[in-house]
Amino acid sequence: MKLIIACDPKGGIGYENKLPWSKIEGDLPRFKALTTGKTIVMGRNTYESLPTKPLPNRLNIVVTSKNIGGVITIPNIAVRDSINLREAWMIGGASLVNTNWWCIDEVHLTKTFTEYTCDRFIDLIYLEKIFKLESSEDFNDHVYQIWKRK
Repeated sequence: MKLIIACDPKGGIGYENKLPWSKIEGDLPRFKALTTGKTIVMGRNTYESLPTKPLPNRLNIVVTSKNIGGVITIPNIAVRDSINLREAWMIGGASLVNTNWWCIDEVHLTKTFTEYTCDRFIDLIYLEKIFKLESSEDFNDHVYQIWKRK
């Protein structure tokens, strides 16, 4: 599985179930280009925070014990063998990412240069220990990196 996520320099990805930033230059077009036509996997809070539900032109899978209309729900990532998630994109949130690093092979990380007030974080120290930086591209307000499992 691949992870596509944006964070601030401390790994902050959200505040009160919303993105802490208003816009990151080029991030949304990149997200759409990489995930359109693919399967995306997210936690319930991430799903609830989406402006459009489900995200169009993608198979939306929500990891939750609740039944949500219009999407596939699964209780946890461990059932991934019954649904092929090998080529899926995990899109958040923090709890889903931090408890499922084991099934992520590649990370597409947008990291802002600005710190934001956040209450949800991904573990960047773990990312750096388990993954190797393959590429990095600087932009005006962020760096876009691709990490692959060592």
